[in-house]
Order: sequence, then C-alpha cells, then structure tokens
Amino acid sequence: MTSVSQHQTFFARALADGHAEISGEGRNERIHYVAAMHSERWSDPEEKVRAELWAELIYKYEYLPQNIGFEVNVPRRTPNDYADLVIFSDDEKKMPWFVIECKRGDLSDAAFDQAIEQACGNRASLGALYCGAVDGIRRRLLRFDKYPPSERERNHITDFPVRYGAPPPWRFYKNEPGKDLPAVPREELRAAIRKCHQTLWEGGRRSPIAAFVQG
Repeated sequence: MTSVSQHQTFFARALADGHAEISGEGRNERIHYVAAMHSERWSDPEEKVRAELWAELIYKYEYLPQNIGFEVNVPRRTPNDYADLVIFSDDEKKMPWFVIECKRGDLSDAAFDQAIEQACGNRASLGALYCGAVDGIRRRLLRFDKYPPSERERNHITDFPVRYGAPPPWRFYKNEPGKDLPAVPREELRAAIRKCHQTLWEGGRRSPIAAFVQG
C-alpha cells in the first residue's frame, strides 16, 4: 500500500466512523470535523492536506479526535494568529503538545522553510514540546524538549510519536507491515522529481525528467 493510499484510507475511515462529514456541492462543499466542532471549505488544497494528516494522527498515531484542535488561537501581540493543528495532552485542551502547520503540495522550498518558522513561533507561544510543517510531499518535525527555541538542525525527529510516546529513531522498518517503505505511485514520483528539479536546477530549460536522466 502506498503512502498516498494510506492517507486516503485513513481519511475514508474517519468519514465512515463519523469523525468527519462532507456536505454541500462545488464551491459550497465543506468538511466538518465532528469532535472539534470545526468546519472548513473542502475545495481548499491545504484543507485536504490537513484532513489527511488529521486522520493519520487518529488511526496511525493513536491520538483521540477530541484532543486535536483546529485553528488554535496563538497568544501573541498580533491578533488573529492561529495554528492549523494542535495535539493537546489533556482533554480540556489547555496543554498544547504538538503544533503543526499544513500547506499545499506545490509549495516552494522558501515557502516551506517559512512554514517551519511559523510552526516554531506558534509552538513557542503555545508552550508545546514539538512542532512541524507538512505539505503534499514533505514533512519536517522538530523537538524542543531538549533543545533551545532557536535550534533547527539537531532537533529533527523522523516521525510523529505514537500516543505521546518518545519520537521513533526511524520512520521506516524493513519487512515490518505498515512500517516498511511503500511503493511510490508514478505521479507522486514525478511530483518529487519536479520538486528536486525546482531546487537543484532553478531557471534551467530542460524538463525535470530529462534533467535527471541526462544529468
């Protein structure tokens, strides 16, 4: 099973289990996160990234839907500052534990770095131990339980901890069901190649595929 189909399966399970509902049609189509009592426009590409990750947090990483907050207000001097997703360590949602920014898949490297900084700033303001940013392809996760707020290199973690546990040393494990490297769909591979091409060959005239074959 591929990583994309896993995400879709997690979200399909969330719909089937009643954790989320989709209503309306076209531009009026909306997703409703039941436990969080939160609703968003479903046509937004960022919302689809967030919904897939939210379902993955529930089924793969074993966090309760009622402990995951959406658009959590960040206490800063600037008004109306919100974190996309926050995992709380208590049922009253007063103890932020993991702060996450969700972005659309065609984000540039510079914009993704900016999303990381946004997540780090939100984490510091909320007092959480972990933060990260995800888009359609990438995820970068950081820990601050043993590192200063300015650290960005030595504090990377490989994956989300399961149910408030310790960060895993590896994200993938050979020959372990559900943990081994999955096969990559062709379109996902092409998207990854385009992303690498954008980073390494900015301004080049060759197509992404040709640049990697002939480079």
